[in-house]
Amino acid sequence: MKNAVLLFLLSCLFFGCNKDSEARLKIKDAEELIMSEKPDSAFVLLESITNPDVLNDKAFAHFCLIYARLSEQLGEDMPFVPQMERANAYFEKHGSPEEKMNCLLYLGMSYEEETDFEWAMKSYLQAVEIAKKAKKYLLMGKLYNKIAELHDFDDNYDEAERYLLLSGESYLQGNDSVNYIYSIRNIGRLYLLKKEYEEASKYFQKAYRQALPMNDSLLLSSLTNRLGNNYKEMKNYSLAEDYLFKSIAYDEAGSAPTYLALADLYTEKGEYAKAREYIEMAILHKTADRPLTGGILYRSYMLEKELGNYSLSLDYYERFNHFADSIAELQAKTDVLKAEKRYEYAEILNENTKLELGYYRYFICSIFVFLMFVILVAKYKYSLTKKNEKLRNKQMEINNVLQEKEYAVQGLSEKISGIRKGILENSDVYKKMIRNAQSIEDAKKNLLTDQEWLALYELLRMAYPFFMDSLQKKFPGLTETEKRFCCLLKLGLNNQQLAVFLDIQPTSVDRKRYRIRKKGYLENTGITLEEVISEF
Repeated sequence: MKNAVLLFLLSCLFFGCNKDSEARLKIKDAEELIMSEKPDSAFVLLESITNPDVLNDKAFAHFCLIYARLSEQLGEDMPFVPQMERANAYFEKHGSPEEKMNCLLYLGMSYEEETDFEWAMKSYLQAVEIAKKAKKYLLMGKLYNKIAELHDFDDNYDEAERYLLLSGESYLQGNDSVNYIYSIRNIGRLYLLKKEYEEASKYFQKAYRQALPMNDSLLLSSLTNRLGNNYKEMKNYSLAEDYLFKSIAYDEAGSAPTYLALADLYTEKGEYAKAREYIEMAILHKTADRPLTGGILYRSYMLEKELGNYSLSLDYYERFNHFADSIAELQAKTDVLKAEKRYEYAEILNENTKLELGYYRYFICSIFVFLMFVILVAKYKYSLTKKNEKLRNKQMEINNVLQEKEYAVQGLSEKISGIRKGILENSDVYKKMIRNAQSIEDAKKNLLTDQEWLALYELLRMAYPFFMDSLQKKFPGLTETEKRFCCLLKLGLNNQQLAVFLDIQPTSVDRKRYRIRKKGYLENTGITLEEVISEF
């Protein structure tokens, strides 16, 4: 019964664990691909896990953390908010500080994707507190920057500036000069949005001075582009032109936006030929990643409008509006698709919850039925044990009565002994046994069969009614071989005869005798096995 219970529990455990073993292997393979710097392949592998929500909490949280990390790296959508919330609940109890911080970061990004900026802010702030204690300065800088972006989105520029300053300080503590410079640059962008161009120029110049010794062409191109656009807004066209050309010199491959800025500058100055030239340069340098279609159409519209080419200007304007509408429509479709995806996920989650509840109900019912079965079997075995105990007690009473009667006829012992001897000696099995005890050859050729042994037991019961029961009672746990050995002793075989009959060495006979004496607790007494058996 104990084995049946264990088997049942092991079966439940096996099928529960086997359900997500394949997914765990994919997660492990994805980690190896990340270490091999193959994030695209790792992401595809994680995407192939059709229903990760059925994983246990530990495996699911691990999956979400890796998936979110790859999503950030590849610019893909974050896991759904309910998924990241479940992962975060697990890491809050069982995760390391680093796992807690990263999970809160990605949870905030998931909230942002679903435009729940208030909860995104809470997640980032919670992550910052853990990062402070762990002195993870680079992560602190990233989190402060995320918080600044949320304030920027709400046009709360003062708070955005405060968190960008904190971001820059954290990056400096983490020895990340590049991101520190970007933080300073982004503060300048805030002042540019507020049209406080002098302040914007101050921060852009500060960032530019910090970046010059680093010789990072992309960073320097970005900073000089910002300086050029800022001076253009200040109507300082000379400095604007100088910095915009520097930006192109730093990064010729990505210079299309800067050419458009120059086109805008020359349109404002009334140098239309140059403006047209730089629009064409922007068209030549645009890339698949940055086609700049809207910007090119708008600059062309402004240029033709200034030149008085109203028909052509109107054509560019209509094309620009059509393009803007297409972008807006595409964005709306994307938002709808995302909403549908979230709805489908919510539906799947509800279905999974229903299935899980059904499974647990079935599982609990199965356990209940199984326990009832165990209880009934145990109750039956208990009642059977009680009945057997009563029968044994009754048998003992009968044996006692018989024993008393045997004592009453002790005077007839010699006659009874003769009868017993006659019962045994006149039987074929006894005769065969005696022959085997006298000849090794006979003992090997004519072994007693199981039926003959049973016949011998019956003869002993006839001759000695209490022998077999007394034997079992005195020596509990006797094997069949040991019981036969005791019967041979009862029939009076000596050591030599026993050795011949059993085809063993005399020393082996002594070992058998010792093992049986041990079972009757006789090993530390002077009583021999033959003496005990003779009394039965």
